[in-house]
Amino acid sequence: MDRSGANYERQAPMSENLKNLLDTAAPSRRGLIVAALAGTAAAMTGLSPAVAATAGTVTGGFTFQGENRRFGTPRNQLPPSRGTSGALQGFLGQLASTARQRVIDLYVSSTQKNFQVKAYRLGNYAGLGQRLVWSSPVTPAIAQAPATVDPATRTTSCNWKISLKLDTSAWPEGFYYLVLSAPVAWYSRAQGAQAHMIPLVVESASLAGKAVLVFNDLTMQAYNKWGGASLYAGANGTVPSRSLKVSFDRPYADPEVYETYNVPMIRTAESITDSRVSLGYTTEARLAGNPALLTGAAAVLFSGHSEYWTRGMRRGVESARDAGTNVVFFGANNVYWRTRTEPTALGPDRMVVCYRDPALDPLASAHPELATTRWQDAPYREPECSLTGSMYGDFRVTGTFTVTEPSFFGFQGTGVRRGTTFPGIVAGETDASNNPSQPGNLMVFSHSPSSGLYRSKDWSDGSVYTTKSGSAVINMATTNWLAAQYDPAVPARSRQFAAQVTRNIITAAAQGPIAQRYARPAV
Repeated sequence: MDRSGANYERQAPMSENLKNLLDTAAPSRRGLIVAALAGTAAAMTGLSPAVAATAGTVTGGFTFQGENRRFGTPRNQLPPSRGTSGALQGFLGQLASTARQRVIDLYVSSTQKNFQVKAYRLGNYAGLGQRLVWSSPVTPAIAQAPATVDPATRTTSCNWKISLKLDTSAWPEGFYYLVLSAPVAWYSRAQGAQAHMIPLVVESASLAGKAVLVFNDLTMQAYNKWGGASLYAGANGTVPSRSLKVSFDRPYADPEVYETYNVPMIRTAESITDSRVSLGYTTEARLAGNPALLTGAAAVLFSGHSEYWTRGMRRGVESARDAGTNVVFFGANNVYWRTRTEPTALGPDRMVVCYRDPALDPLASAHPELATTRWQDAPYREPECSLTGSMYGDFRVTGTFTVTEPSFFGFQGTGVRRGTTFPGIVAGETDASNNPSQPGNLMVFSHSPSSGLYRSKDWSDGSVYTTKSGSAVINMATTNWLAAQYDPAVPARSRQFAAQVTRNIITAAAQGPIAQRYARPAV
């Protein structure tokens, strides 16, 4: 038996009866069934349940529903720490695995002798949340050159050598964690001496006809403080020392933004069993560099916090909306900063530019439409509410989700009435309506009292509007909407409500222009 960690390509056969049992079982029972099946598979193959659950490669005719009927991998198989240690860290040379380029360059720096990579696809998987798709052989590691810092923009970049090329052509499309670890002896159950996690999207070959989940990688880079500085603060913690540009050519200091704002969306979306729903997968940076990427998509779904948008990205989303693509914001504080992308030595769109002050931005005078300011500010005002339906409200918010329009189609099957409340959902950052630039047919379906850092009395306004093409734009207006669904501190009733509404919205959005099927006030 190969103890190096390379994939086993055999899997215990599943009887048709057992497959049918999995397909039809209630979610509450599927976890028990999967656990039993994993033990059975282990006995038949001579492998541990975790290894047996990872065997096999993707074949043609991918559906996320079929993928999620495969054996998942328990969460405890992933490292408990997600941060970056100087002993082991890495980044990717491509923004995503795309149809044009399925081989991904992995750059790793380590003080350890060797490292290994495991690729976990994120999903539902009967509640387990992920599946181990691939494991690399143990690979020699080196300590790479120190990072460089551009003194003009305080941008940290790594000029490293490629450590490993990952061929993802056989991996199912979707969102992934790549887990780097320094291996321990094969007979030990302990985690590697060090571990580091890198997000990856295996982009769908085509997004046409799909509800497209968007990884917020531009926003993640804005917050990424690896090397000492982010777009928010420098190494000394002050705003004046912050970076003016941040690069994808460096590791993530902490994938918390991915975990908080993207993973809950993936897991809830992939719990949908309706065969009419087809999901696609891409990233903010890919949309920034390819504004026409959403052409023909049924819907585009943004995670809990999609804050940094280029002009091309916004125009691409607006064009798709006006052609019938539904747009859903499962969060708040979206489309807040206008940014630009620039190339690095590794490729296009790998540098995120945001001066925040037009006086600092060298393009602001000649090209005010590209000035990296808030979208609502001079020298080129385009308030976010003309797309999202509402404006940014407050920070460090607490509030109670309150229904104002129970006929909203997203509330179907929840039994809500006007005034029904759900504690624990409204938190973090929020959006509010009542701006002159918002769409004239905007309907507020939740008007939730809240208080935050700047306002002791405020509101979080969930909203929807429709366009002439029949598309709908939905904004849930709190960054906690998705995370609340998996937070044990949130009451179970609130968690279940938010998850059901999310599934309702995705299911409806995935079937084409919503306004063609729901009349006001349902939308």
